[in-house]
Amino acid sequence: MKKFLIATCMVFLMASSSFSFDGNRNGFVLGGGLGFAPTAEVSLDGSSPDASSSSGFGLNLLIGYAWDENNMIVYEGNVAGYTINSIDLAQGFNGASWYHYFGLPGKSLFTTVGLGFYVFEADGFDANDPGGAFLLGAGYEFSPHWQVGAYFSSGKTTDPIFDYKHNHFNILISGIIF
Repeated sequence: MKKFLIATCMVFLMASSSFSFDGNRNGFVLGGGLGFAPTAEVSLDGSSPDASSSSGFGLNLLIGYAWDENNMIVYEGNVAGYTINSIDLAQGFNGASWYHYFGLPGKSLFTTVGLGFYVFEADGFDANDPGGAFLLGAGYEFSPHWQVGAYFSSGKTTDPIFDYKHNHFNILISGIIF
């Protein structure tokens, strides 16, 4: 994650000297959001009655390219952090997402769909190996660079002994520069 943030900052600094970020949703895009995760759930694969769930915080980071005013493809990290039995947990989607806006910047509904990997980490334990994941979302862009969205993600992870199923639901307010 640290390398991703450093790379994002480097790209931002290089792109700021060019004609990027002219207010048109076309070209390089960079964004992130914070919000609430009403539910984040983890269970052993095949045994959903043993699921553990909680609420917590949600966040997303994205970097990518908008090829016109209505469509952009980004690399997105959309995660939830929460606590169960005094153990801090983080899980979420990392992968390619397609955002489709139904209007011009400023007042537009949008949808997003993504495919990638699911990650899971528990405080004090080794991280699980990532598995396949998907992301679905929808929301409203209420200002040219601000939007509110609801995102659902689901996927699997593994450790040397168990396979896990995960899902989380985030409600985020995000800022995107373009």
